[in-house]
Amino acid sequence: MDASAAPSIRRRLLQNMVLPVAVLAIVFGIGGAFLIHSVVSLTQDRLLDAALVSIIDRATARGPAHLDNTVAQGAIEILGGETDDTFAFCISDDAGFQRGDRELCALDTRPAPLGRITHVPADLSDNQVRIAMTSRTIEGFARPLTFRMAETLNSRLNMEARMLVVLVFFEAVLLSAAAILSYLAILRGLLPLTEISQELLGRAPPGAIPFARIDTARVPEEAVDLVSAINTLMERLDETIAGVRDFTADASHQLRSPLGGIKLHLELLERQAVGQDNLLATLGEAQNGVTRLQRTLQQLIVLARVDAKSGAVDLDQRVDLARLAADVLAEHVPKALNRNVDIVLDAPDDPINVTGNPLLLREIIANLVDNAIAHSAEGGCVTVRVMLDATTGTIAVEDEGPGIPEEERSRVFQRFYQIARGDAKPGSGLGLAIARRIADLHGGLITLGETASGHGLSARLSLRLFQSKSLD
Repeated sequence: MDASAAPSIRRRLLQNMVLPVAVLAIVFGIGGAFLIHSVVSLTQDRLLDAALVSIIDRATARGPAHLDNTVAQGAIEILGGETDDTFAFCISDDAGFQRGDRELCALDTRPAPLGRITHVPADLSDNQVRIAMTSRTIEGFARPLTFRMAETLNSRLNMEARMLVVLVFFEAVLLSAAAILSYLAILRGLLPLTEISQELLGRAPPGAIPFARIDTARVPEEAVDLVSAINTLMERLDETIAGVRDFTADASHQLRSPLGGIKLHLELLERQAVGQDNLLATLGEAQNGVTRLQRTLQQLIVLARVDAKSGAVDLDQRVDLARLAADVLAEHVPKALNRNVDIVLDAPDDPINVTGNPLLLREIIANLVDNAIAHSAEGGCVTVRVMLDATTGTIAVEDEGPGIPEEERSRVFQRFYQIARGDAKPGSGLGLAIARRIADLHGGLITLGETASGHGLSARLSLRLFQSKSLD
């Protein structure tokens, strides 16, 4: 499954927290826009009313007949001096009296109430305008006069636009802050799950107990069920794997005695079959098969012990890598002589002390040397080099065999995996798997490559140098 398409609790929580805030921001934005429009309209209408009252006062004081277009200047002063709007006024009655803008007077609007100002929208000279109008009784006129004051909407729209920009800016800041704070809160809330993951991943290093229970005392209440299910699963896995390990170890032990008896009888038959070449050849093949089977059982026992006691083995002992390599080579001299293979140790005289368990490290070196001898041609040479650098001790086992193709080098560490080729030597397919498992327990590194000559295989094991612990 693509990791990018995998469901994310963090993403889901963030969406569930931010989306409602975004919806509220939109709702408040729409409400804010209506409020801004209402406030601007109310404010501008009051200024327009003040301008209209100014015209009415002048008409009352001087008489409507003396008013001309210059009266608009007074309206501009009332509305704040400089403005982007255009103003017009009109005074009229039913008898045909008119003063001011004739187009405004000609507009067919609803009747103006007497003594009360009302507002209506209209189009004047291809411009949208806001009209304030009222009717008043003026001395010298038999009928009430209708007073109109018109203002274009430029200032209103500009003011609303500026206020909307400020509103949108603050809502964007608020939404961004909510998203960031929500994300940080989610990270903090999911921190216990991250700690559980790190604890599980941290069990891979040497000495860890793979299937130990996770302590639920420090787990959040919402994650207790999940952690309990993980604990139950690990207990079942532990029981299953322990059963497999026990079966492997028990079966291997049970088979060792019968195989030992079979091998003993084959040796007796070989002694009695002197001079019978065909029978001796058959018995020799049977002997080799039993020997390989014994070696496989021995490796299964070692593997079961390593898996079962990985958390209980002392891996912090001082081990002289050069001395250990010499001991292993001494044990393999008979096998090397039997295959007419020379074995050479290239190691310094001074000890190279690494950190580990001597029995397990001996098993790694024995497997590497055993493989090297088995895959070397007759008359070949196996060289074991022990080297020291700043932080690690390294042992390299080199042979002159066919080597391992680069694409196969990662697979040969799998249990029971064997390279399919015509000249392949019979084996269990467990030696390198055991070596890798023990190396991992020690925090070491085992790699396969070509020798310096380009012929054969070089298996290298690197381990941490031993450092004595000072007592306080």
